[in-house]
Amino acid sequence: MAGRLAGPLFTLVIAWSLGALLWRMVRWVRTPQPVPVPLTPAPRTRAGVLARLGAELFAFRSLFRASRITWAASLALHYGLLGILLVHARFLMPVLPTWIVPVLQISGWATLLTLTGIAVLAARRMLIDRLRWISVPSDHLHLVLLATIVLGGAALKRWWPTDLYATGVFLRGALTLDWQPPPMHAGLWLHLGSVLLLIAVFPISKLVHGLAIPFTPTWNTRGR
Repeated sequence: MAGRLAGPLFTLVIAWSLGALLWRMVRWVRTPQPVPVPLTPAPRTRAGVLARLGAELFAFRSLFRASRITWAASLALHYGLLGILLVHARFLMPVLPTWIVPVLQISGWATLLTLTGIAVLAARRMLIDRLRWISVPSDHLHLVLLATIVLGGAALKRWWPTDLYATGVFLRGALTLDWQPPPMHAGLWLHLGSVLLLIAVFPISKLVHGLAIPFTPTWNTRGR
């Protein structure tokens, strides 16, 4: 029974997350900006604004200027997660394409980068007084959830293997409404449950900060 409900539940949570993200972005777009508040020195052209947004989104330029350790940890976390997502793209493809084979070889490095970034960011929140003071429980829980997902995935790969083909069938079915039960594997269910929780809380948490940057007036406003 639980296996039959897993697919529809996955579909429902994904639909909720995408809908909530779209709703938030529409609200950001429709929020009036009557007074320009550029972060100086601000670029004077649209191309300059796009370049600054790109540097902030993909290289964390302002964080680099503020703290090199935090910048390195954040870069490791985000690009490690990107690598993990690319590795998991194979589950969305019925036939494994040749181009994804080299990507699969970075799985271990992506896991290591992500866990390193999580460990450093968690240590900062616990050891630095000003960060510990402004941190709320959700800040720590987000890191714990990410670590649980990454460690669970590593355990499934190295020590607690499951049926990858059946897992792919389940995930593709959840996206196409052709629902199939996942393998009856405790480790996989724990992993999928953690991922589902992350997808559910993502649109209503601080984790959505990356999508908010292009809508932030201090970043998207040209100088005068």
